[in-house]
Amino acid sequence: MAIILVFLEAGPRSGLVDSFTLPPLSAILARASQLLVEPTFWYRYLGPSLLAILLAFALAAVGGIIIGLILWRFAPIRRIFDPWLSIYYAIPTFALYPLLVVVAGIGLVPVILLGALLGIVSVITSTLDGLDSIPRITIKLARSLQLSTLDHVLKILMPSIVNQVVVGLRLALSFSIIGVMASEFILSTYGLGYFISYAYDHFSVNDMYAGIVIVLFFALGVNFLFGLLLRRRGKRV
Repeated sequence: MAIILVFLEAGPRSGLVDSFTLPPLSAILARASQLLVEPTFWYRYLGPSLLAILLAFALAAVGGIIIGLILWRFAPIRRIFDPWLSIYYAIPTFALYPLLVVVAGIGLVPVILLGALLGIVSVITSTLDGLDSIPRITIKLARSLQLSTLDHVLKILMPSIVNQVVVGLRLALSFSIIGVMASEFILSTYGLGYFISYAYDHFSVNDMYAGIVIVLFFALGVNFLFGLLLRRRGKRV
């Protein structure tokens, strides 16, 4: 990593790499710092992207857990959906965008839905894996206590599968970021993905790389937080 960082700085300055195609790393970081203190950048580009990612992740997380619980509870329904879950990521999700536009209109909603659709399956599968790993004796004990359905889920099932669900949520967040950024890059007129696309089309190289760096640091930051959560959870267990 140190060698790569040195090359990104020294390569353009020494002429080894065309400085127009790839500016020095220090210039990119300086431009990213400037963008992060500009209110317009937050209002039109970064803010909408963060909101879309947050809502897409929330939909994927809540919907994935609920759907996973339903599929686990009703075996016939699970047998129907299992093949689709296996091939889901081979389906071009962005092909659904015209349908989403017809249903939800043009704007933030289709971007959020695409991000959620991209992330939800990882939560469903991790929830199912966790539920399948619960010992049968635990399920029998829960039934013998005659708990309500809500208490059964919140006090028995969810605490038993939290480790697996957190792993699925980590993947869902990554997929939500990818889905939102890609949607904005191709289909939107605002957001950080659109900012990078616009900078690329208009040869604003510094802005383009600065946007990419902001996305990179954001993705690394949230993945670090999830990794920290997993480590703390492991120590408690």
